[in-house]
Amino acid sequence: MQWLSVCSLLVLLSVLSRSQAQNQICTIFTEAKEDGFKSLILVGLAQNLPDSTLGDLVPLIAEALAMGVKCCSDTPPEDCERDVADLFQSAVCSSETLVEKNDLKMCCEKTAAERTHCFVDHKAKIPRDLSLKAELPAADQCEDFKKDHKAFVGRFIFKFSKSNPMLPPHVVLAIAKGYGKVLTTCCGEAEAQTCFDTKKATFQHAVAKRVAELKSLCIVHKKYGDRVVKAKKLVQYSQKMPQASFQEMGGMVDKIVATVAPCCSGDMVTCMKERKTLVDEVCADESVLSRAAGLSACCKEDAVHRGSCVEAMKPDPKPDGLSEHYDVHADIAAVCQTFTKTPDLAMGKLVYEISVRHPESSQQVILRFAKEAEQALLQCCDMEDHAECVKTALAGSDVDKKITDETDYYKKMCAAEAAVSDDSFEKSMMVYYTRIMPQASFDQLHMVSETVHDVLHACCKDEPGHFVLPCAEEKLTDAIDATCDDYDPSSINPHIAHCCNQSYSMRRHCILAIQPDTEFTPPELDASSFHMGPELCTKDSKDLLLSGKKLLYGVVRHKTTITEDHLKTISTKYHTMKEKCCAAEDQAACFTEEVVQNSKEETSCYIKRGGTEQ
Repeated sequence: MQWLSVCSLLVLLSVLSRSQAQNQICTIFTEAKEDGFKSLILVGLAQNLPDSTLGDLVPLIAEALAMGVKCCSDTPPEDCERDVADLFQSAVCSSETLVEKNDLKMCCEKTAAERTHCFVDHKAKIPRDLSLKAELPAADQCEDFKKDHKAFVGRFIFKFSKSNPMLPPHVVLAIAKGYGKVLTTCCGEAEAQTCFDTKKATFQHAVAKRVAELKSLCIVHKKYGDRVVKAKKLVQYSQKMPQASFQEMGGMVDKIVATVAPCCSGDMVTCMKERKTLVDEVCADESVLSRAAGLSACCKEDAVHRGSCVEAMKPDPKPDGLSEHYDVHADIAAVCQTFTKTPDLAMGKLVYEISVRHPESSQQVILRFAKEAEQALLQCCDMEDHAECVKTALAGSDVDKKITDETDYYKKMCAAEAAVSDDSFEKSMMVYYTRIMPQASFDQLHMVSETVHDVLHACCKDEPGHFVLPCAEEKLTDAIDATCDDYDPSSINPHIAHCCNQSYSMRRHCILAIQPDTEFTPPELDASSFHMGPELCTKDSKDLLLSGKKLLYGVVRHKTTITEDHLKTISTKYHTMKEKCCAAEDQAACFTEEVVQNSKEETSCYIKRGGTEQ
């Protein structure tokens, strides 16, 4: 590949500048520096050409690096200023090997915008996998890591990028950086494997959390549009940077929202152009930087990692003199005047004023109150006595009380989670969700119960007390977004379908209000409904938990109104049978006899009087 193909690779760079009338390649080469430059190219190549090997990509990266040097020379080639998206596609399509290996023939038969859309759609259909499977033991990884740190990280970036083609490059590189930190820490310890196992679990949890956040944002954008995304981001960043004015925050949020559509579609060129423009402009505003300590620190990071730093930063201290509470009634005449002319501006100001005062709130609580306030303003602002009307309309709605009540709810959930073993809490979640949606498959409910447990376990441990609300409700809402998007809610039941179609901030409350489904007709019960055998005597803790949840699933969906006392009775009988049969000489025969007996006799009795055999 000559200049055309080398330059074309740079479409994969995640931080190209907006203007095409400049030497884009030199700009990013200078800002990202050599290692960052090569890493960005590697991410894009691996994401767009997943059937190519790392060996296929190495020479292309070397050519692109040489191109970067040439573009920063005194006499840069003309290609340094050309549109790299078209160049990339042309170069790929001119290579029969790349086209055949990566099934791009159909895209290459198109031109201009149609070809670009085809490339983006092709990437969106590539399977993804977050699990980081098939890794070497810690000792072998440490040996490779110490031998050549850059090569090791490069292999990680290649594998992870291939498996996650829709993740923005800056996220992939932040994850790679985190994995490198795990190895740096553990490879210097005597018990490297123990350290690695522990830190890898934490690392993977963080990866899953970040991916869930990105996925949820894209789902929200697809379902609710820019307005809700803007409201979410206004809360999020007003909480992080309370020193910034409403006007400054509004401009920043508008730019953030502009990145969502291209980033969620997989159009990473536009996505990263917009992201770079956003971060460059924010980091160039000395007025904001002088007041926002967290932002100022992030802007000192290199060009590749600044954006991720901003997303992860903790709230800054509140401005001196800021009142503790925001009183929407204090200047209701001005609020109504603005609302009548520009309702979105008035609502944005209200959301901002609440958010800067309440970093301990979730986005959803603030948006729930804002929704009620908006209805009150719609109802009252045209009336002569609008001030009294708004007071009456919002008489039962107090944002401070909402925050306190929701925080107390999660504190109680934390106490409940702490009072029992992890397995017991996860099983209780399995019971709860099976009651309200028995039509769902076991795999669906297993995922839901596991997610709820993981969220509460993490938030109750990492963000106890003051910040447990934003931690837990944000993550649980992300899980609800994913569940509603991944499955057809109407195939579960009309209650779940109704909640999935509620307003964004009300989804979780809607689901919590669902009562046990008494109209579900379960499949006929027989001995095979609750398979139990000798495998229960040899399974590890994870397998035993899975078996226990399967049994609870079968029990509860046969009687969604089963009482806790009945469940305890069943649990006792199950454990008694397990102990008896695991101690028996012929375990298989014992389980067969016990299961048949309980299924045909006692189970039927339990069902008739409100319980069932486990």
